[in-house]
Amino acid sequence: MTTADRVTRARALMDLGRHDQARGLLAEALAEVPGDAQAWSAMARCCYRTDDFEAALHAADQALAHNPALAAAWRWRALSLAELKRWQEAHRAASEAVSREPLNWSGHMIMARGLLADPGRGGDDRRAREAAHRARELAPHEAETHFYAGRVAERAGHQDEAEACYREALRLNPEQRSARNQLALIQMRRGENYAAAQGFAAVAASAKGAELGIHNLKVVAVRLISKARWISVAALVVAEVGVIAVPHGGWVVRGALMAVLLAGWAVWAVWAARQVPPQLRGPLLRTVRGSAYVLLVLLGVAAFSLAAFALLLVPALASYWGEMVFAAVAVQLTALRTAAVLVQRAKRRVE
Repeated sequence: MTTADRVTRARALMDLGRHDQARGLLAEALAEVPGDAQAWSAMARCCYRTDDFEAALHAADQALAHNPALAAAWRWRALSLAELKRWQEAHRAASEAVSREPLNWSGHMIMARGLLADPGRGGDDRRAREAAHRARELAPHEAETHFYAGRVAERAGHQDEAEACYREALRLNPEQRSARNQLALIQMRRGENYAAAQGFAAVAASAKGAELGIHNLKVVAVRLISKARWISVAALVVAEVGVIAVPHGGWVVRGALMAVLLAGWAVWAVWAARQVPPQLRGPLLRTVRGSAYVLLVLLGVAAFSLAAFALLLVPALASYWGEMVFAAVAVQLTALRTAAVLVQRAKRRVE
């Protein structure tokens, strides 16, 4: 088998997802012809697809050392540098790829992707928008081009345009995990929790999206819990007014007030359950049960209700209602601020 045959076969194996076998074949080809730029470029692709970004960068550099005009190697170099957060170098490599093959859509897409991910540039950056739209013009049948057009639209605040792009990406490739996730995020922000939960569940079921999908399902739960904050505040007000207005009402009055408070939480529970598809209610409950930040949000939202029940169970606390309100506020702020920190950490971990 010649070196060219090995490279061709390795590329076919990568298309089938058999990257270990492909890497072995490419290593054999490079042992025979160490200066084969095509083999090094294929090795860069193989290493990148297996998340070995340092090795991918090394392979791309080797390919360019032997053939500086090889646009594919510039593309793999740009992608690897972006994953390594070396943004300026990634932009230069993507520009090289585009200048050498201006009609290759993937170079423009890589440019848009790098600009979107770079924290030093906004998602509405003119170059990112132009690159994404050019990629879509060149390859309107590629789901990825519509996804990145959606990303620049979303970051620029054009939610309707972004949604249309994500839906088109999913029409072309129903397995496009990133598009499904972004579409679900838009739906969640609009309050369409039912559809958002379905989208996040689909992401969680994908090969590489489990952690991201589960995290976003927890965010749906957090948003549903936060809707109960006014019930919690009303609970404390009702308890205080009831106990102060009827100081000698006894357990009959206090029991009736507790029933009212429980009814309020029951109404919220029914509403929250109806926001989630029936087949996801059990799995979602099991998922959030052990989540520290979800439990902290629940504690923060329920702080006033807990104070209300304490007041009803121990009427003597009525004279300390001011202190109880202060304690409930302190618990709520502490719990919610801690939860916000944990949510941000979890978000950075899964992105």
